[in-house]
Amino acid sequence: MPTSILILITVANFSIANEKGISKESAAKGSLKLVIQGLLVDTPQLTAVMLTEDFVKIEKVAKNIVDHPKPSMATRMKLMKAMGSDMAKFKANDGVVHGAAVAMVENAQNKDIKAVGANFQTMISGCLACHGEFKAKVSDILK
Repeated sequence: MPTSILILITVANFSIANEKGISKESAAKGSLKLVIQGLLVDTPQLTAVMLTEDFVKIEKVAKNIVDHPKPSMATRMKLMKAMGSDMAKFKANDGVVHGAAVAMVENAQNKDIKAVGANFQTMISGCLACHGEFKAKVSDILK
């Protein structure tokens, strides 16, 4: 996917998340939707600091993604019960996103912007793969 499309997606997501006034604190209260919307705040911030090659800020924002709040145990249990064997695929997508963010932190520390960019593309691809496969199902489960 071309970088320009990724930038447009993240800028649009940033606008949506900011309009909703999502905070890390509210996301930590248990809603998967709030957790995801919190990530929508971090992602465009990451895009902006990557474009300025501010490695300190890249590391900080990538750490926010690595350490994002988890949905409540009740939400996770509901998902696990309803998704059954699909839960492994769902977790695998989360693993791709998490692993890419961890690698981004390391590559920011090494001041390797090309590797950071590759990690970002992997992260976004993981997000889009998960959304494409699970967004409707998860939305129905958590209604």
